[in-house]
Amino acid sequence: MAGTAKSPLRLAVLDVDGTLKQAESPYAYLHERLGLGHLAAEHRSLALAGRISYGEWLRRDVALWRGQPVSHLAALLAANPYLPGALDFVAALKRAGIRVALVSAGFTLNTDPVAADLCADDVLANELGVVDGVLDGTAVNRVPEGGKGAFVRALMARHDIAPEETLAAGDTHGDLELFEHASVRLAVNPRSAELRARATAVFEPDLVGAVAWLVQQGYLAAAGD
Repeated sequence: MAGTAKSPLRLAVLDVDGTLKQAESPYAYLHERLGLGHLAAEHRSLALAGRISYGEWLRRDVALWRGQPVSHLAALLAANPYLPGALDFVAALKRAGIRVALVSAGFTLNTDPVAADLCADDVLANELGVVDGVLDGTAVNRVPEGGKGAFVRALMARHDIAPEETLAAGDTHGDLELFEHASVRLAVNPRSAELRARATAVFEPDLVGAVAWLVQQGYLAAAGD
């Protein structure tokens, strides 16, 4: 039986990689498949040690793909499966009339097909430079540090949506920016102890059961209601 009715949700802001798609990072995913993991590891170590900024890490990572055909990388990314339950989860949100927004520190080559699959209403990600169907090794950093929080704040202001009407889902420390603005906070295979601690609910190892939980908590109507 559904729980006590709560303020209806109007917005769901979802991280993509590790939350909806199985690979935790589209950068690491492509590096591994292109045989560039050993080169990318140095950039990661420098960034985690605070010796280079996130923006510089992005620039160095993307430069490794200079000359790669977009079609080849798109095919590799398409082979990264959705987390079990992810498609049903988003479909249930859409059926309930909830606005679905995707935000990722990844890039549009990865998120645009996901947005199309899920009929997302809004999407924000970094953008890779392309010339004549080939990556030129540059990127536009549309999701800098703090960018996820700015994105959700802008959406809430534009559509006059309150935190009590907002759901957020993510898997990393960076997704705490989303949690700050949502009353319903879902951690999916959380890789951050703080994210886990601040979550309303934790789903492991996938999103199977997420729809049932939302119904039980009164955030979605049961099928047939």
